[in-house]
Amino acid sequence: MITLADAKAHLRLDADDTSEETLIQALIDAAVRYAENHTQSRFAKASKIQVLDGFPAKDAAIELPWSPVIAIDSLDYIDPAGVSQAMDVSTLRLDTRPIMPRLSPQYGSDWPVTIAEPESVTITATVGYDTLPADVRLALLLLIGHWYENREQVVVGTTSSEVPLGVGSLLAPYRIHAVG
Repeated sequence: MITLADAKAHLRLDADDTSEETLIQALIDAAVRYAENHTQSRFAKASKIQVLDGFPAKDAAIELPWSPVIAIDSLDYIDPAGVSQAMDVSTLRLDTRPIMPRLSPQYGSDWPVTIAEPESVTITATVGYDTLPADVRLALLLLIGHWYENREQVVVGTTSSEVPLGVGSLLAPYRIHAVG
């Protein structure tokens, strides 16, 4: 991701000056959140949890709400006897080809039966990127630089314009458009 040293170098600040590191870290965090919200993609590597009220019918896929998904870490469910069970993740198929990855049981097998109660299935996954794509990295640095130089909500007395091929253009290939 973007380190304090990366951001300070981009902002042309002295690497030894620690006076604004709290602000710069806040700008880094805000830029990542902005990019993730704008694109509906996950850039920062993180562990995410999805809780379901049961498995879909037979071998139907579960659409995961994150993209990209690096790995499924665990899948736990409560069986009809009320006992918590852990599925072996090696028995699952993670299809990362669609925009939103899908999780299914291996070919020829079905999902197990769960208790008829809400929150009976818990999926834990690692999402994000191992290495941040170069264009996303540049977009984050542009946002950090802009917010560092423009610390107020409104700039008075200047004419401003958006940088051509700026943040929006750099993030466009990663944007997932919602329908409905």
